[in-house]
Amino acid sequence: MKLIKIKKKYITNIYINNSYKKICNFLNNKKYFLIFDYNIYILFFKFIKFNLKNYKFIILPYGENIKNINSLKIIWKYMIKNKINKNFITFIIGGGVIGDLVSYICSSYFRGIKFVLLPTSLLSQIDSSIGGKNAINFFSKNTLGIISCPKFIFINYLIIFYMKKKEFKDGYSEIIKYSLLNNKKFFFYLFKKKNIKKIIIRSCYIKSKIIAQDYNEINFRSVLNLGHTYAHCIENNKIKNFSHGESVSIGVIFVLFLSSFYYFFCNITIKKILNLFLKFNFFIKNKIKFSKKMINKIILDKKFDNKINYIIIRKIGFCIKKNLKKKILIMFLKKFYEI
Repeated sequence: MKLIKIKKKYITNIYINNSYKKICNFLNNKKYFLIFDYNIYILFFKFIKFNLKNYKFIILPYGENIKNINSLKIIWKYMIKNKINKNFITFIIGGGVIGDLVSYICSSYFRGIKFVLLPTSLLSQIDSSIGGKNAINFFSKNTLGIISCPKFIFINYLIIFYMKKKEFKDGYSEIIKYSLLNNKKFFFYLFKKKNIKKIIIRSCYIKSKIIAQDYNEINFRSVLNLGHTYAHCIENNKIKNFSHGESVSIGVIFVLFLSSFYYFFCNITIKKILNLFLKFNFFIKNKIKFSKKMINKIILDKKFDNKINYIIIRKIGFCIKKNLKKKILIMFLKKFYEI
């Protein structure tokens, strides 16, 4: 199968294929440093053993808990002791957590070394790997980080079928978000749920298109935060151990509730959006109790200055940024909890 290449100005090349064998076509390096997510180590090691020589590798545990300063110190120390330098190219093989953490490490080590992303979850393939946003958690989610893009991104869309159903579902929360942001036609295509390759290609293209217009997140790129402000609030408060995808779905549904007060939404439109979430087995009824601590976490979120900027839905395929006062947001949240 031919490689599918997605390229937008200022954005890293994204190659989409059903095999990892063609990666070597893009690499001229003789030295490789491989960083694996533990969950997919067994799947990848056999391939790499017979296709790469002169490599060093490290295996990291799975989960959001490793995105911290202690992990940075451990990996930096390993790299210095093993003489990893600018002659090496780093392969980051895993989901969004490993991608965020290690991309940040590579961007800061020796003022930046070359790295390649091989995202292995649906969520990381269509979202976290694109745009160069690398970060760790410090008091709140993704508070310390940098924007730095990899040499290229290589997506094997068949690897996602090794994932758990819950992880697969998490990716669809972001895919639904893209359809609400930028592409009404894509929104209705998702009801068919036919071709995962086409869905991944379209999702990658939509995100790349948005980022190309605002690489440094000065203004327009912030629309990608649709549903994420409330989602990060849920994750920061560790409410009922919701995954990122589940938190985003609740966040988007809250935005729909909020948007209906500012813009006219007929019942048919609301039902269509909710039915799409139901199709992928997401909750459409809020199961979280209101807490003032949650509001404080929202205000702490890195995307805010003195005002609370919320991304709301104008209509399917078009979203805008709205400034909200703290009192107004609390009022809407209380009403949302009463539903």
